[in-house]
Amino acid sequence: MKNSIRNNKKNTPVSQQNSAGTLLSLGHKPLVPSFIFYYLIFISLTLPNLIFSGISWFDTLHIMKWTFAMVPIAVISMIGGSMLGIFGPERTDFKLDAFGLVWLLMLVYITVQPMWVNITSWSTYAKEWFFFATLWGAYLFCYNLFKDSGYHKVILWAANLNAAINIIFAELLIRNLNGPFPFIMNVPGNYIGNTGQQEMFGLWMAMCAMNGIYLHTAYAEEDACSGKNKIAEYANIFLLAFTSWGMWNSTTRAGILSLITGTIIISLVFLSANDKIKLKRVAQCVALVILILALNIATGKLGWSRSYALLNKTADMFANTSNFGARAQIWKTSWEIFAKNPIRGVGIGHYKWHYLDGQRLAMEKYSDMKWQYTYWAHSEYLQWFAEFGLFGGLLLFAAGAWWLCSFVRTLTRRKSLSMEASWACAMLFMIWFDAIFSRPFHRIENVLWLAFAFAIANREILSGDYNWQEVKHSALFRVLGGIIAVVSVVGLVFLSGGLAGDKYLRASLETNNAGLQAYRIGKALSLPMSKDDAEEQYAYHLMAVAKVTGKADDWNRAISQLYRVFTIRPQAKQLMELVNIARQSNNQELLRTLIPYLRLGPSMPLPQDNASSN
Repeated sequence: MKNSIRNNKKNTPVSQQNSAGTLLSLGHKPLVPSFIFYYLIFISLTLPNLIFSGISWFDTLHIMKWTFAMVPIAVISMIGGSMLGIFGPERTDFKLDAFGLVWLLMLVYITVQPMWVNITSWSTYAKEWFFFATLWGAYLFCYNLFKDSGYHKVILWAANLNAAINIIFAELLIRNLNGPFPFIMNVPGNYIGNTGQQEMFGLWMAMCAMNGIYLHTAYAEEDACSGKNKIAEYANIFLLAFTSWGMWNSTTRAGILSLITGTIIISLVFLSANDKIKLKRVAQCVALVILILALNIATGKLGWSRSYALLNKTADMFANTSNFGARAQIWKTSWEIFAKNPIRGVGIGHYKWHYLDGQRLAMEKYSDMKWQYTYWAHSEYLQWFAEFGLFGGLLLFAAGAWWLCSFVRTLTRRKSLSMEASWACAMLFMIWFDAIFSRPFHRIENVLWLAFAFAIANREILSGDYNWQEVKHSALFRVLGGIIAVVSVVGLVFLSGGLAGDKYLRASLETNNAGLQAYRIGKALSLPMSKDDAEEQYAYHLMAVAKVTGKADDWNRAISQLYRVFTIRPQAKQLMELVNIARQSNNQELLRTLIPYLRLGPSMPLPQDNASSN
């Protein structure tokens, strides 16, 4: 007789038959204690967008964002994986849904990809692998454990407060008033807060505006006469207005259009359920957001807003529709990267290390292309195909198509979704839309919300029983739990090494002692996460030494190391430095290697013996 896991009840004995046929009475064991899980997921979702590393770190932006986002998920996965491995799915009530299984298959695909892809930067590969694994872990445990609507509201409120603080920081930055505040990123003149990038700031504002729309609507289901609810409602309206101000001032068109997309989706969900009260609430929020836009434009003449920049960018969007905000050239390059590696892809995280090569191919086809360099395709879908090839790309789109079909079927059947699932669907469409023009999948502080939203939505959108969730597969789940726990520990060790390596690299910049600098860089070289950055810094160290000594052997060592770094992680900075060195030293062989990556003009003529080959 087969017993389904779905029949297990929390906090009650569960009977199962062991291999000998003996029945054992077992009690329920939580995957992760609730207070630990909710505390850690709160940190992971609500803090990273507000913090940054600062000048005491080599990576002044990301490393603390990664730490605050990924470490809590790793701890959750370590505890949950251990409990699953020890007690099995029967006693932990663990479930791996079909969507989670597909996600796991993608992770397996990424794991074996080095078998057919030339991974030049193993540090990049490892970082991206743990990044992707973190997202799966967040989805897996939120799917199983995040079931409290009250905590959901708490997290959204915290996120919106995060957005409000970021707006204050952005207002200080744009007015060059951030100087006295070391906890604000020192990027005066930029309206980005502590997010580190304008597009990510705009998306974060749009996401939090959607949170405000959801909260305003959710309060319609509660006791409107409650004084507590009234205070919460008014506070939420104020925060919605404030985040709308930040969104408009970000001038980020993708973020604005993403909010429009999310608003349409949540309205369709309510419309399918014929819930006029909720639709009215959404309309009230839309009116408020539009009112803030009018206020933003009206105050532009007084210098209180960035309405002129917003209007100019909007006008350019309509006037130059084919250019998509200067993305057309990047997309052409992205296509060339994919076309050169259509089946295998270039490897996870390696898009940026193939950009120069892809651009070289694109410039051969398009004579009007302007030379540029970027780490990102500014379309997550193009970048996915470039990195994972046709099979990986089709796997992603098949999963997306399956989910979309399930969502449409839910609407057409007029199935009533919970408020939390309605919010999740809107959030998913927002991030998906933004991904067409931006890179939300590569910012852990934002894409974790995608995993979170999937977990909440899928329990209702993709509900159903699956054969692999039967007790007969208990051993497989136990093995999976053990693997999750071990990988989590390895990930924490990997990140710890990265933090130590980052500190060594920072310390190397703070000394003029060549021996001490080389020692500190050498320590960073020994740590996997920081190895590639250390290789680059070692090249600059050798160049500094060569400039002092003037010895030909020292220069040859420096050039050799810099070129080695360029072959591992081709970047514009190293390219230009190598070109300049080659021109100054009249190194014709090196120039012939590098020149194809450049679109030459009067300011950078070819050497005489190479001019005819261009």
